[in-house]
Amino acid sequence: MIPVSSIRLKTLTCEELTRNMEILVRVYQNAYRELPEYGYHHPERIRGYLLWLWRGDPAGFLVAMDGERIAGFISIHGDWKEGEELVGEIHEFVVEPEYQGKGVGDLLFHSALQYAVLRGRKKIGLWVGEKNKRALEFYRRRGFEKKEQWGKWIRMWRGDVS
Repeated sequence: MIPVSSIRLKTLTCEELTRNMEILVRVYQNAYRELPEYGYHHPERIRGYLLWLWRGDPAGFLVAMDGERIAGFISIHGDWKEGEELVGEIHEFVVEPEYQGKGVGDLLFHSALQYAVLRGRKKIGLWVGEKNKRALEFYRRRGFEKKEQWGKWIRMWRGDVS
């Protein structure tokens, strides 16, 4: 059992992102192994996506570290525009399989919500794959509600996050 107390969260500098890129790509690939229809497959495309996430809001790209090992990460853009309103938008959230169910996801998730609140956001949005039952249940238990669906993607919202 991995104690969640051994996990520390950190943001990455551009240099740290570059140095850890291949590990982050592997963590991302592991997350989509069982639901490949929702993730990118080509490593170059994944690298580009991770760079886009980081550039969009470096302070919202939170990495869970177990010592020197990356256990997962979450990316939230704190100034995402939804119509005329600024919201927090979770774009990616992955936890390595051996760390799932041990509190690492909760730590990442609640830290991302806190970040959005500190940015003055009252709502958090995200998209999740319709077949990703585990993620859907995770979000529902944390107050998110389905608002719409676009193809295989479900739009979820949570208001009053302050």
